[in-house]
Amino acid sequence: MLTENQLCSYLAWAVHSRKPQRRAPSPTRKGPPRDEAYLAWIRDMPCIACGAAGRSQAAHTGSDGGMSQKASDYSCVPLCADCHTQAPGSYHRIGKRTFEERQGLAFARMVERLNAEWRARCA
Repeated sequence: MLTENQLCSYLAWAVHSRKPQRRAPSPTRKGPPRDEAYLAWIRDMPCIACGAAGRSQAAHTGSDGGMSQKASDYSCVPLCADCHTQAPGSYHRIGKRTFEERQGLAFARMVERLNAEWRARCA
């Protein structure tokens, strides 16, 4: 028999393909760095997995989030909706390691390169 929390978690995953939010966001709650300008810049790039242009999302790839928080915005890479969440072989469906292996990507190196480009643009 499922508990109420287990049922809510299952339904959130089955219906929305995501974990349920564990607590309400708070403006005073500290977390990893956020940068809307950086995210907008990432979204302007083509998808690094399939090359689709004009419809990229900023996919968080870092592990510094914790406690149900997203990782730092500076860990983002551009992925189209299919490669990010929608397709059966998408990043959020098969996991980081498997996605990197199937696509021949190394997120850590890509993030490092993107961060260096961003710093150069902002300097």
